[in-house]
Amino acid sequence: MKNSTTKFTKWFVITVLLAQTILYAQNRENDYDSFKITGNIKDSKSNAVVPHADLYLLNCNKSVVANEDGGFQFSVPKISFNDKLIISALGYYSDTILVSELEKLKNKILAIELKKENNAEVSLDDKIVVSSQNKSKALSAKAILTKAKENLGDNYYQKPFNQKFFFRAQTVRDGIFTVNEEASLNTFSANGIKVSDDAVQNYFGEIEQFRKNENSESTDNWKGVGYFGVVIFRNILLSNQNVLYETDAFELKKEGTTIYNGKRVYVIRFTNLDPDVFSTGFGNPEANTANGFIYIETESFAVVKFEQYVILKDERSNDNDDITIQSSLKITQTYKNVNGKYFINYCNEKVESTYFSIKDKKQLYVLNSVYDLMSQDIKTEELVAIKRPIDRLKLGVKLNEDPEYWKNSNLMPENKKMEF
Repeated sequence: MKNSTTKFTKWFVITVLLAQTILYAQNRENDYDSFKITGNIKDSKSNAVVPHADLYLLNCNKSVVANEDGGFQFSVPKISFNDKLIISALGYYSDTILVSELEKLKNKILAIELKKENNAEVSLDDKIVVSSQNKSKALSAKAILTKAKENLGDNYYQKPFNQKFFFRAQTVRDGIFTVNEEASLNTFSANGIKVSDDAVQNYFGEIEQFRKNENSESTDNWKGVGYFGVVIFRNILLSNQNVLYETDAFELKKEGTTIYNGKRVYVIRFTNLDPDVFSTGFGNPEANTANGFIYIETESFAVVKFEQYVILKDERSNDNDDITIQSSLKITQTYKNVNGKYFINYCNEKVESTYFSIKDKKQLYVLNSVYDLMSQDIKTEELVAIKRPIDRLKLGVKLNEDPEYWKNSNLMPENKKMEF
């Protein structure tokens, strides 16, 4: 009788374990029940690459952003078989592809061509905008910014939400990577997209997946993927230390209009007349110059894109009094419309620092960093209330890497080279 009971117990345990294994496998299969598309986006006339174009599914919240070379990778859920993929870029007419057609092309590299808007002549370099032929004179640049502030509550999601991001942090010293990390982050905004003195206080997150190139991981909390908190702090919609909220400190000029995501937007150029650590949003040291562009929808007055280029004052190294540092920064932010409300879509920050020896009067080395933050998914229901502050992402955590996850996740392909 005792032997029979023992055999039954062993059989029961094995059966339960087997059932759990099957269930786990089914869940993993459901997680990865998708097909992957890859390709590049170019101008239909000039064949030039279209950098940072948006690709998103019409009827769900999943999206990706192309890299600077126009390349993209998108893991499309099979449940979206009857959906449509929208491809959009500033100054171009949007294109639409049926997901059912995409699945037939999943093993091919897609070549997508976008047609430039006829009246759009906006040059997106760091310093110059060529005015559009289609100018609007009804509102001044300052009046447009004022309306953008007045409509923040209507345009941007004001309730708690979860948002998953892909984040890449890369630092190169004289052409050699010292940091090259990627992570999938799940974040929780307890108050929605609302401005504050310190945007980091209202954001929480966890690193769900992590990977790095060999010998290129930083253990410093603020470096590598831990820099995520800095990117959020500098977000123009979350921090009140920028042109949107300190308009009187800026020279503003309306450059005309163009198209973004199928809607007409104002193009406003700004120059900071007296840049400091607060109005630039970049922290110490203060800036020598700070200028850029802000793009605002003509109907809703939603801010859909922001660019700022900053040249900082020289600073001394904390580690060596003989070293002085010259730095410049470029930040780009875009926002996506989900069910009538806007969320963060993409953030890119580039930092270029040159180190000089004061005594020897020579250049020592150049340190370049690039940070890419891309929205993967957004949830406004069945939320996960995360408690870890985003400025403590790497403190006391075990960073996990699942190779299968990275094979099937939405991410931004690496650029062919790090350009500044």
